Amino acid sequence: MNFKKYDKEQIEQASAIALWSLLNLTFLPVFSFIVLLTKINKCTTESFSAYHLNFAIKLNLAAAAALILVTALMILLGGFKSGMTWVFVITYFISIHTVFILIAVWMLVRAWAGNKMGYKQN
Repeated sequence: MNFKKYDKEQIEQASAIALWSLLNLTFLPVFSFIVLLTKINKCTTESFSAYHLNFAIKLNLAAAAALILVTALMILLGGFKSGMTWVFVITYFISIHTVFILIAVWMLVRAWAGNKMGYKQN
């Protein structure tokens, strides 16, 4: 198998991007996403770090949509006073949030290893 070897600087940039993505999903939600957006102009196109930056932004936008919009929709349709609504909302929020955090951790490990996400390494 022919895997592309990336230089240490690209791997460090991709690792930092993956770490900011993970921080956005855990401790610093809005601030970390702003940091990710500021890194757009610093990455050269088609680079290893640009790949991880694009993946991180897409992941965090998907997480925001899945967590905020779906949770709000569940609360609006189920009502604020229904106990079952809150059971579904809390269970959904924790489960989906955990999935996105696991994907971000996987992205961080792949960046540390110098690999892109998935199995195809072109």
